[in-house]
Amino acid sequence: MQRAFVTLLGAAALLGVAVPGASGASSTGRVAQAVTGASGLTGVSGTVALGATSGLPVAITTDPVGLSIEYSVLAGDLGTGPCPPPALVTTLEALGSPAIRIGGDSQDETAPAGTAEFAGVTDLPSNFWTQLACLESQTHEPFVVGLNLASQMPAWAATMASEASSAVPANLLSFELGNEPDIAGPAVPWWNATGLARSLMPFANYLEDAEATKAQLPAGASVEGPDFATGRWISEIPQIATALSLQRIDTHFYPLNACTGAKQATISALLSAGTSELDPPVLATLAAATSLHLPMVISESNSVACRGLAGVSNSPASAVWALRLVINALRGGIISVRFHSSASSYDPFVVSGGTVTVRPLYLGLQTAVNLLPVGAQLQSLRTPRTLLGVVVTLPDGQKTYIVSNYAHTSVAVTVHAHGKVALVRVVPVAPVVENQSTEAAAGVASVRVASNSVVALTVPAGS
Repeated sequence: MQRAFVTLLGAAALLGVAVPGASGASSTGRVAQAVTGASGLTGVSGTVALGATSGLPVAITTDPVGLSIEYSVLAGDLGTGPCPPPALVTTLEALGSPAIRIGGDSQDETAPAGTAEFAGVTDLPSNFWTQLACLESQTHEPFVVGLNLASQMPAWAATMASEASSAVPANLLSFELGNEPDIAGPAVPWWNATGLARSLMPFANYLEDAEATKAQLPAGASVEGPDFATGRWISEIPQIATALSLQRIDTHFYPLNACTGAKQATISALLSAGTSELDPPVLATLAAATSLHLPMVISESNSVACRGLAGVSNSPASAVWALRLVINALRGGIISVRFHSSASSYDPFVVSGGTVTVRPLYLGLQTAVNLLPVGAQLQSLRTPRTLLGVVVTLPDGQKTYIVSNYAHTSVAVTVHAHGKVALVRVVPVAPVVENQSTEAAAGVASVRVASNSVVALTVPAGS
């Protein structure tokens, strides 16, 4: 978890609705305060015609939404039986085929099952990998297994990699060496041969330990990294990528911060334009990935760093923010964003026994998956500065125009179309996601986009 250093299943469009067989704590998404005008931007007068594009199209080559789940959380979610609860499988499948990264702070505090007592770590349940194997066999999701770097025990990586390889097919398995090593110490202490150190880990120590851990992996294993939280070592990414034979570059992104106080972590801030835009460290990491000709993912993200903030992270506004972030990431050249779970207010869903309860954030993620399918192309639209617009084109020619309104006031937008146009609205109040349709008149479909909302208009091929 980054620190302060630098149409689900029909009825689930309602807040906190449980997947069949589910109960458990749900988010009511209490948003008593008004959210209009939260962006602080000026309104747009008149009607905006959508159609003119800018820039080159971007191919959507993999599922744009993934998940990042702490070891302890996933162990609990898998339940007590040999296979996970069916409701968990259903919840994951409704997100397409999201890559699931197992990691976060917990990966540098986790040892293989049966490990003798060691400072700062807990060993895995003995049945963790067999349960994961059953989950993979039912969902066929790709997994990214986070390995402990802070404990400086490379032999553990060999054991973990072997067990992971027995649970997940090689073509669906990747590894990650340490979580946020650029802030190892103050966040998660690291073992310096004499004890746990709270000082920042020197770069030379990190690279030496990462290379030793990488050497424990099976030949040809896929590795991503460096999984940074700040800009501290971004200039070293080319060296790291070469030394560790990285096949994918990753980083973390949390736009708001509750680590040192939550005064700025508000719904208004979450809905502001800058909060869904990529920050300088992410952009610098993306530039490094581009120079290396490697794909890049945001391997861990959510609304508010340090386990979220109740009333903000579990509010309907989180659905709007998440959809906006995924769109901005794709526009920028990032192939996927993985949203984090740490048993806190920002988790997309909560598993309790055999039941799953989804939160507003999950509905935003599912909407992103539905609107941004693999195989489509995304291109930016020319819009006024208070609107963010993209058009998503399927191979058969069907187009979906997605418009996000940051203005104080609602805005009317139009598209050329004939017949019925499908509408999806994502709004920062219940019921969060609304599925509707409108009839085009005289070759034009018109819809009003409310302040701080996202609207998608799907036009049939040929229109």
